[in-house]
Amino acid sequence: MPHIQQVKADSKMTQHKKPLLATALLGAALLACAPVIDNRGYVFDDRLLETLQKDITSMNAVRDTFGSPTTVTSLNGDAFYYVHSRFVTESYRAPREVDRKVLALYFNSNKKLTDYAVYGLEDGIIVPIVSRTTQSQGIELTIVEQLFENLGRLGDEAPGSDL
Repeated sequence: MPHIQQVKADSKMTQHKKPLLATALLGAALLACAPVIDNRGYVFDDRLLETLQKDITSMNAVRDTFGSPTTVTSLNGDAFYYVHSRFVTESYRAPREVDRKVLALYFNSNKKLTDYAVYGLEDGIIVPIVSRTTQSQGIELTIVEQLFENLGRLGDEAPGSDL
């Protein structure tokens, strides 16, 4: 009879572990669905903006303070752009951008800061991508048409072989 008592004791212990196991599995499932936040680009420190002085701060001083810009342009004067984006990925979905901050610093011909601005995601312009294809000359054949067209050519010599 001690064997039967041992089985009952094991069964009771298993009964107590089931809710704990279910709770652990539920917790793991919820953690798997937690969004993944990905910060990309320049990390902003708003206190550094206070160091900028128009017509005094040089381009080299900006580089020393802020580091290398994300992108640089020379169109209509020099400008530095520091870009930060935050993306969220939820389970199986593609990442989506939820926040963007762009610090634009504009310089004159003397390489001195003339103006700066901070732009957000709402300031961006969405450009629709138009996918156009150019028609090729000739006719497009289906796979069946291509197969039947080549059946008659099996015994023919290859074009251009005059031997």
